[in-house]
Amino acid sequence: MQALLGLLRNGLHSLLGNTIQTMEETGRTVCDVTSTGPWECTMDLARQVWDKSRHVEIFLKLLERAEGYSGEYPETTAETSSAGLAGDALAQLIELAQKIGDPVSAHALDFVLADASIRVRKDQPYAIA
Repeated sequence: MQALLGLLRNGLHSLLGNTIQTMEETGRTVCDVTSTGPWECTMDLARQVWDKSRHVEIFLKLLERAEGYSGEYPETTAETSSAGLAGDALAQLIELAQKIGDPVSAHALDFVLADASIRVRKDQPYAIA
């Protein structure tokens, strides 16, 4: 059981780091496109920063619940910032939380997964082909 809890902590820590990085990059993009892109795009990006900040808060609380903390693991190199990879990682962590018998973490991660799925569909009109 402790090994599974360690895997959950490691996965949460990785998602936390990548979410913070994505939030920072998106925030910079908001500042860069404010005067050059469509206002709707700027607002959608700003909402994404807000979503990411909420996800950071969730990951921090889940790390605490899993007896972990931010900075516990060295910098991770896993690339989970793209929507597909992040979704896969979230789905794996949901299964892990269910195996551990932690329905609260599984539910919170499912919320983040649903939130991320909605964001991907919403941002597609602004994608550059």
